[in-house]
Amino acid sequence: MKRTDYKSYFKNVIVPVFVYGAFTGLLVGTVVYFFKWMAEHLTDWSKDIYHYAQTHPWIAVAVVAGAAVLAVVAYFLQKWAPETMGGGIPRAEGVLRGLLTFRWLRTGIAVIVNSWISFFAGLPLGSEGPSVLLGTAIGGGTCKLPLSHNSWDRYIMTGGACAGFAVATSAPVTGILFALEEAHKRFTPMIFLMAMSSVLFGVTASNLWTLALGEHSIPLFAVEFTAAFELKDIWVPLLLGIAVGGLAIGYNHLVFWIGKFYDTKLKKVPQWVRLIIVFVLTAAIGLLAFGNFDGTDALFGGGGLIVRLADSANFSWKIIFALLAIRFFMIAFSTGSGATGGVFIPMLSIGALLGALLGNAFVAMGMDGALFPTVVMLTMSAFMGATTRAPLTALVFMVESTWSFSNLFYVAITVFISYFLCEIFKVEPLYDVLLERMIHKQNKDKEPVILRLVYTVQSGAFAVGKAVRDVLWPANTKVSEIVAGDVARMDDDGERKMHVGDTLSIITQTFNEAATCSELQEILGKQPDPVSLQIETVEDTVKK
Repeated sequence: MKRTDYKSYFKNVIVPVFVYGAFTGLLVGTVVYFFKWMAEHLTDWSKDIYHYAQTHPWIAVAVVAGAAVLAVVAYFLQKWAPETMGGGIPRAEGVLRGLLTFRWLRTGIAVIVNSWISFFAGLPLGSEGPSVLLGTAIGGGTCKLPLSHNSWDRYIMTGGACAGFAVATSAPVTGILFALEEAHKRFTPMIFLMAMSSVLFGVTASNLWTLALGEHSIPLFAVEFTAAFELKDIWVPLLLGIAVGGLAIGYNHLVFWIGKFYDTKLKKVPQWVRLIIVFVLTAAIGLLAFGNFDGTDALFGGGGLIVRLADSANFSWKIIFALLAIRFFMIAFSTGSGATGGVFIPMLSIGALLGALLGNAFVAMGMDGALFPTVVMLTMSAFMGATTRAPLTALVFMVESTWSFSNLFYVAITVFISYFLCEIFKVEPLYDVLLERMIHKQNKDKEPVILRLVYTVQSGAFAVGKAVRDVLWPANTKVSEIVAGDVARMDDDGERKMHVGDTLSIITQTFNEAATCSELQEILGKQPDPVSLQIETVEDTVKK
C-alpha cells in the first residue's frame, strides 16, 4: 500500500471508526446501564407483588386488573412507535441491513418505557433484545451529528447495537461477534473495527458506572463448576446435542406457527386484545403457588432461574418439567403477540430447563452429580446456537457468561450436533423468520422491483479506496461488474477496491426505488449523467 493510501485509509476509515465508535459506545454504555438497572428493580418489585398476592386473594384480583391496564398502556405506546413491537434483536438486524426503517428518537423512548411495562407485568421476556434496539436507536441519533456522513449511518448503528448487547449481557467479545455472525452475517474490517470500538467504550462506560455506584462486576451466570468432563463422559454431550437439536427444531416451528396463526386466524383481533390476553395470562401464572411450585419462576427473563437451576437441589424434575412447558409456550406467545421485550435470555432459560431435566436423568444413569451445573450450561448454550444458527456466538457466550474455560471442547460437541440437526431438517434461524415477519408488515401493500443500474465512482465519494465488501450497500444489492480503464472484472468475492472513474454494474431488489438510488449516490457520489436504469418486477425476472 502506498504512503498516500495509508494516509487516506487512516483519515477516511480509522479516525471515523474511532470517533464515531467511541462517542456512540459511551452513550450506549451509560443509557443501557441505567435501563438495565431499572429493569432489574422493576422485576424485583414485581416478584414481591406476586408473592404477596399469592396469599392475599383480594390483591390477586388487583394484580390481574393491573396487568390488563398495563397492556392497554403498552398498546398506546406501540401505536405511537410501532417499531417497538416484537423482539428488539430482529428489528435491529432489519435496520442494520437496510431492510427496515425506524424513527430513532421515538423508538428509543418507547422501547425503554414499553420494556419496563413488560418487565413489571412479569412477561417472560428479557432486556437484552431491547438493549440492542436501544443501542441501534442511540446510534441513529449519533448519525445526525453535523460531522457524520450519511454513508456511515448503518456502521454507527451497528456499533450501537453491539455495545447495547455487550453491556446488557456483560459479554464484550460476544457483542463484537454479534455484528459479524448475526447482524450482518459477514466479516469485513470496517464492521469489525466499528463494533470493537463501540463495545470497548460502551463496556468501559458501564464498568465506570458500576464502580461509581459501589457495585461489583460479576458474570451473567455466576455458576460454580466443581468438576470437568472426561473422555469417558463423551456420551453426555452427544446425547445433549441430539436432545437440544430436537427441542430447537420444535421451538422454532412453534414460533413460526404462532406468528402465522396471529397473522391469519387472529388477523382481525385488535392488537390491544392480544396484549391483554398475554398480560392477563402472565398474571394468572404468576399467582400460582402450590407445594414447591412458584409461578414467578415461569415468568420474567429467566437469568436468575438459570443460576438456580445449576443447583439440582432447588427443583424436582416435576417442577422443572412444568416450568419448561410453561416457558416454552409463553415465550412464543408473548413474542407472537407483539409485546415489547427480548427472547435471548428467555431462550437460554428454555435450554437450561432442558439441561436440568436431562441432568437429573443422567445422574440417575451414573453421571457424576458434580457435572450437573455443566450440563445445564452446555444445554443452554447449544439451544441458543441451534435456534439462532450462531454457533460461534454460542461458544464464546458460554465462556464470557460463566467466566469458565473448562469443558469448552464438550460445549463445542453439543453445539455442533444440535446445529447440525437443525441444518439437516432445514429449520430457518429464529431471528431471520421474525425479521421476515416484520418486513412483510412494513411492506404489506408493496411489490418489490429489481433495478439494473450503472454508476460511476465520483471524486470524494464514500466508496473511494474501499473494497466492495467493506461497503454496507442498500439491502439486496449486488455489484456484479467493475470497469476500470476499459478493463471489466467480475467481483464475486468483493475484494476489489473502488477508485474514482470506475464504472459499476449494480443489481438491486427494492421496495423503494427513490430511496435506494439516493442511498447509492450517497455511497458513490452524485451522478452527473443520467444513470442507466432498467426496472423489472420479481415475476419478470423469474420468467427470464
